[in-house]
Amino acid sequence: MPAANTKPKRRRKPSKPYPSFPLTPHNNGQWCKKIRGKVYFFGIWEDAQAALEHYLRVAADLHAGRQPQLASISADGPTVKQMCNQYLTYQLHKADAGEISTRWFENCRIGVEDFARFMGPGQALSNLRADDFSKYRQQLQQHGLGGKKGLAGR
Repeated sequence: MPAANTKPKRRRKPSKPYPSFPLTPHNNGQWCKKIRGKVYFFGIWEDAQAALEHYLRVAADLHAGRQPQLASISADGPTVKQMCNQYLTYQLHKADAGEISTRWFENCRIGVEDFARFMGPGQALSNLRADDFSKYRQQLQQHGLGGKKGLAGR
């Protein structure tokens, strides 16, 4: 009588729920994504929606090279996007009144858009740290506005 097979059965990786799903199934049973050269895990195969939600909560921080905070998207406090919009509204009123040129306003808009993209538009202002601004300044010194493209790429 042959001995029973005691090897654990290997699970097959699931396919992505839809083609543009940003996460990949890993051999360990979790959804993952490689960001800035490092693999991050977001949840188990069985709950792809929860893994996607977790990824979306921390994606801006990870892509910007920051350690994500648990409450990086705030429903209560003001966000980077809200602050940037308020600043641009203020500058637009100044442009309409003739206090600044439309060219100056456009330069402000480009700078604010770049800042918001780097910090993450959904990031709560209360979560920003001095280190975040240092990293943004470093990026500006190395690549200018717009990251590697700079203003010429716009």
